[in-house]
Amino acid sequence: MLALDWFRRSAHRQNHQIASTDYEVELEGGTLRIRRRVTCEGDGCPKPQLLTLKALSLVNAGEGVELVTDNPAAVETIPAMMYSVDGEHVATLQDEQGHWRVYVQRIPGAEE
Repeated sequence: MLALDWFRRSAHRQNHQIASTDYEVELEGGTLRIRRRVTCEGDGCPKPQLLTLKALSLVNAGEGVELVTDNPAAVETIPAMMYSVDGEHVATLQDEQGHWRVYVQRIPGAEE
């Protein structure tokens, strides 16, 4: 039923972009400096994953990417995907509207 609701909501809404930004977010375990924000509302897989990888390649080591999505599959796959790239999953938060914010960072010491 949740998947059907997601498809109904996403059928009329597709909004994806990678925005340059510079702000800090307080997360459990510390502060993360966000340098790119990926907005993928209404997009199915693999769009959120691919845009997150692209954004991660645009930040320096130790800097973060925030993914805003309403796609449950992306929320589940992003943390595991970080093991195969120079990234680390930091946190995933869900708001009242059912959107997730997934925070990842480029691993400090990764090649620039």
